Amino acid sequence: MSSLKYSFCDSSHMVVLPFVQTSVFVDSRYAFSGNQLATFWDTNLNGSLDSENMQGIALEMNFSETTFIYPPELVECAVKVRIFTPARELPFAGHPTLGTAFVLRYKKLIESKMKEAVLELGIGEIPVEFLSEDMVRMSQPCPEFLQELEDRKIVAEIVGLAKSDISTDYPVQYVSTGSHKLIVPITSLKAVKRAQPNSPKILQGLEGLPSRNVLIFCTETVNEGSDVHARFFAPEVGVVEDPATGSAAGPLAAYLEHHQVLPRKKRGKPIIIEQGYEMQRPSQLISEVVWGEGIEGVLVSGKVKLVAEGTFYL
Repeated sequence: MSSLKYSFCDSSHMVVLPFVQTSVFVDSRYAFSGNQLATFWDTNLNGSLDSENMQGIALEMNFSETTFIYPPELVECAVKVRIFTPARELPFAGHPTLGTAFVLRYKKLIESKMKEAVLELGIGEIPVEFLSEDMVRMSQPCPEFLQELEDRKIVAEIVGLAKSDISTDYPVQYVSTGSHKLIVPITSLKAVKRAQPNSPKILQGLEGLPSRNVLIFCTETVNEGSDVHARFFAPEVGVVEDPATGSAAGPLAAYLEHHQVLPRKKRGKPIIIEQGYEMQRPSQLISEVVWGEGIEGVLVSGKVKLVAEGTFYL
């Protein structure tokens, strides 16, 4: 008969960590909307955590991302932010940036009257603006338009659609404004809703390419005020589907204007992206492409809602 050994937590070594839960990119027309985020905001207590602790906490919270705030290493930044999905650390992500910025003011880590701040992320400095009490906007780098995928059959297979569902009016293309996303145009809202992402096929089919993060979209929308309807799949980082993806809203907006997908939309005007409907988390993301001689950057904004506060016992 085998003997079992049990390990008990020693409460004398327990770390008690406060956190704030927010929803980011909320749509106020819905009671439960946006992308959930847990932010561990105590910079002193967070100093007792190593990467393994943070990864374990992120898996325990099981949101798309969890953030941890630290004193900055770069002089111009208000804080340093580390971002974890349930599977790995990310150098950059959109909704954690906006949600963490909201928490900075809420917990008075910066002055409540401040209208702008700079966050130190893995990719460097990311400026944020506080447009109102609950609306935050971030700046993303100048977009890079990368390789196009010609084989629409493979693209269709990884998202569980027919080849005919992939639009031929615009390219299937990688675009980055801080992180690489594969942008896939779909012929109809019905097809977008029908998509069934196949995580193993995404990982295998896009192996060796700039990333295995996939955004599908169409110009047919649920709400009349929206410009595009989107879904986002990121099995590479442990997120089968994400309800609102700020790091993809920038590349998508740049793609839309670069390829003139929305001809009635004057360039540089806010683009309203709806996402998360298939997950019962309807979300609204607002992107603005910054033009000079060409596209010089992208602004992404959204509403942040305070949901809960709690204590994590590690």
